[in-house]
Amino acid sequence: MCGISGIYALNGEPIQSPELEAQIETIIHRGPDQGATYLSPRHVCGLGARRLSIIGVAGGDQPLSNETGSIHLVYNGETYNHLSLRAELERSGHRPKSHSDAEVIVHGYEAWGPEGVLQRMRGMFALALWDEGAQQLFLARDRFGIKPLYYAEHGGRLIFASEIKAILAQPDFPRRVNLSALDTMLSLGFVPGPATMFEGIYKLPPAHFLIAQGNAFRLKKYWQLSYQENRAISEAEAAEQFLALLQESVQMHLMSEVPLGALLSGGLDSGALVALIKADQRSTINSQLSIINDYRSLVAGSQPAVLKTISIGFEQTAYDEAPLALALAQFIGTEHQPITFTTADFDDYPTVMHHLEEPQTSATALPIYKLYRACREAGLTVVLTGEGADELLGGYHWHRGDALVRPLLAWPAALRRLLAASPLPMSAAARRVLARGAPDVPTRYHDWLEIGGNGYRQKVLSPEVTAELSRGNGARAVPTLSHWAEIVRDLSSEAPLHQTMWLESQTRMVDFINFEVDKMSMASSIEARVPYLDHCLWEFCATLPAHFKLKGSTEKHLLRWATQRLLPEATRTRRKKGLASPYAQWLRAARLPDWAEAALSVQAFRQTGLFDAAAVQSLRRAHQAGQPHLGPLLMGVLSTQVWYDSFIR
Repeated sequence: MCGISGIYALNGEPIQSPELEAQIETIIHRGPDQGATYLSPRHVCGLGARRLSIIGVAGGDQPLSNETGSIHLVYNGETYNHLSLRAELERSGHRPKSHSDAEVIVHGYEAWGPEGVLQRMRGMFALALWDEGAQQLFLARDRFGIKPLYYAEHGGRLIFASEIKAILAQPDFPRRVNLSALDTMLSLGFVPGPATMFEGIYKLPPAHFLIAQGNAFRLKKYWQLSYQENRAISEAEAAEQFLALLQESVQMHLMSEVPLGALLSGGLDSGALVALIKADQRSTINSQLSIINDYRSLVAGSQPAVLKTISIGFEQTAYDEAPLALALAQFIGTEHQPITFTTADFDDYPTVMHHLEEPQTSATALPIYKLYRACREAGLTVVLTGEGADELLGGYHWHRGDALVRPLLAWPAALRRLLAASPLPMSAAARRVLARGAPDVPTRYHDWLEIGGNGYRQKVLSPEVTAELSRGNGARAVPTLSHWAEIVRDLSSEAPLHQTMWLESQTRMVDFINFEVDKMSMASSIEARVPYLDHCLWEFCATLPAHFKLKGSTEKHLLRWATQRLLPEATRTRRKKGLASPYAQWLRAARLPDWAEAALSVQAFRQTGLFDAAAVQSLRRAHQAGQPHLGPLLMGVLSTQVWYDSFIR
């Protein structure tokens, strides 16, 4: 795993080596083992890399090149099928110099071209490749945006990097707040791509590549999931094939020459992964997994006999799953290390924001940061984690809620609003979705995610920001929705669940879930791996009927069925309880730590100019008094203030 960066001169003006060195200096935490830069002969393209050595430790230093030096690559990620790709390339005459999984991309680009090599790759990645002969820059990001890649056009240059701070290393780059992104973040809780909170800086979308040549560049999608349901397959057959593919993915993700462990929450997703790591392949999985043999040489001898697992618990009982994680670790047989999140850990928030680079309305990044720091302290470098299962198999509460709401959408609006206002047990999100009654998936999904705020959200922004947003977007339009509509427009499935899951996999999962995991793991120089995000596993699941995933009120039905012999019944049948942070309770304190009080002071609001100080103080008093659903909005304000102080001022 690494951090990458670079500059391409759209205007042809020469790039200087110190500019590239300044970039990689900002991302040493992503790759503490090695760093270097490359500058093309005409000085029109420069690449930089910081390397965390995982595969090909002895000979995989970056930038990598082909035999003639006409192609150079910097790479952040893992190509899990690199051995089979290497064999195919060698049969056609290519001779890689190292055992690095990244080097096959150099030769794969020569053999198959930009799109051809991406179609063959199985893994997580962000890459930048310079082709001297074609005078062409090639950037790409994996299918689910597991690894980040940002870019910006400024001063006749295309600047790109794994982290925004490497783009900001350009001394004359303007640091301006993206007000539209701020408005959306306060509504959805995160900044949806391709925007960032910085005006003029963008995220390369997942499953896309960028080609820059001459004085222009273009983006192109290279992968689209196709939902073609196989209604002839039985649940038992589907569960067997699913488990085989998941085991295959897990084994491929064990590829490592450095210490490897796993996160274990006590829930279904991480429990299944850890159980599969420990399970005897011959007795548990059928003979379809011959591909695993290719990877045993990389796994054997590099991992301890006893798997290390790490979990996080909380002082507050409502958030704590530590006893469940310990019980599951004992059942599976791991060397388990629990840690505890305390109120004092909120003081890490300014450091966390330095790594996040964008504000949010939650504080889940804090316990995730502490988790990966504990992994580093435990001597691990690679950690498997269970993110992606909910998006793959419909595991969130809004998937269940949407299935219940959909039959009611045809009711008259007045009747829906009456039902939404009734005392029937119902979440605030369900009441909102029912009352609004949006018929299309993107709008309804937006309504499910909206953080609410009981009227405060429209008031907390300063009059100047509100006026600017109105000028730019008419009556405060939602630009996110048009982009989301494009994502589902060409989807082959008409099933609302499948539309939602695909939309989710290209938006919230990328810009919130994967975003946090990458930033918080790399902050401690840990490579986090996500076996549920293997695209072959997704392509198989896309052939299955929706009710195999969400069956009645049972989410992730297929995973529950498939793990009957792997997990305790209590783990297998327990309803999802996601990782959360008790920030709402923390924000109710009469006085917060000095750094937080300073960020929420009238003087600080005056300096940023983003929020109305009186409205925020009113919001804070209401939250302290116990008014519900205000914590996320208040956290979003605090997060933005801390972000502004770190990056803009």
